Amino acid sequence: MTIKRKLEAVAHKEGKWWEIHIHELDQVTQASKAKDIQDMATDLAAVVLDLDPDEVEVNVTLRAPDEAHKRWVQAREDIEKAQELSAKGAAESRAVVAELSQQFTITEVARMLGISTQRVSQLKAKKPSEA
Repeated sequence: MTIKRKLEAVAHKEGKWWEIHIHELDQVTQASKAKDIQDMATDLAAVVLDLDPDEVEVNVTLRAPDEAHKRWVQAREDIEKAQELSAKGAAESRAVVAELSQQFTITEVARMLGISTQRVSQLKAKKPSEA
């Protein structure tokens, strides 16, 4: 048989049960174990649509509890900001080394910045995308 309907569902833990919402059908079912969620969602959709379960495809997304989800989103945002700051810091480090290298020797620049002469050479050699 071919798939006649594709649907999206969201499942979240409610007490001891997983509550499964198929919003497009305005229907809800439950599963006691996560491993049963997909079958329960597919069976619900098939019954409501009067189709064979093989004719229905339900993509189920598990939703984390609200507090955990908020913390996860914040963590991802923090990582993105940190990456942006790291790139900005690397670019500025290269710019400072390049400017100082026009007036001072590698050894002098290294001593001024508290880094090794090898690091000065690396920063001078790197292109902006390599930092």
